[in-house]
Amino acid sequence: MHQRRYFLFALLLWLVAAVIGFAVEAGWLRGFDAAVLLALAIPTRAAGWPVPVLLLATTIGAAIVRLPVAAACAAAIGWAGDRRGAAMIAASTIGILIGNAGLKLIVGRARPELLPHLAVETSLSFPSGHASNAAAVYLAVGWVLVRDGARAAIVWPWMIALVATIGVSRVVLGVHWPTDVIAGWCVGAGWMLVCAGLCGERRP
Repeated sequence: MHQRRYFLFALLLWLVAAVIGFAVEAGWLRGFDAAVLLALAIPTRAAGWPVPVLLLATTIGAAIVRLPVAAACAAAIGWAGDRRGAAMIAASTIGILIGNAGLKLIVGRARPELLPHLAVETSLSFPSGHASNAAAVYLAVGWVLVRDGARAAIVWPWMIALVATIGVSRVVLGVHWPTDVIAGWCVGAGWMLVCAGLCGERRP
């Protein structure tokens, strides 16, 4: 039953991402993207203090931090006896890395140039790699922790807040359109749910 729910929610999330991608290609969301980016970035940059926090968040979402964290969590969970949970984290991490790179090539969207970039990026824009990878990896870690007995009321708010902050940081730093991030969250969370459905609940 849980597997079907996971797969259904994944399908819905991917459908949302596909609709956004279609709308982006058609040019329907340019006004929305520009308005939201400026509304988020200008006052946040003017305030000053949030920028270092968001730079830290974007670093946590980058491969240089995200991949070692995923590897360490998978190793620790596997050593504790949950090999399926460790495999789930590994599959979620590697799968989204490959999938997101492919989607960027398919859509081929350029990064925004409305404001100076506060982070150096050279790849394509849609979907956001930070948003999709953070959703797939950090939500996978959270799911396995809860599956193995951690308190959901503690784990999920922290993981969701982390993934949300990483995504928002990309917009404020000027390197992604808002729809890049929203689609990235949908793609990454959807892939995590597929991996969770394949992993299954832990047997006592």
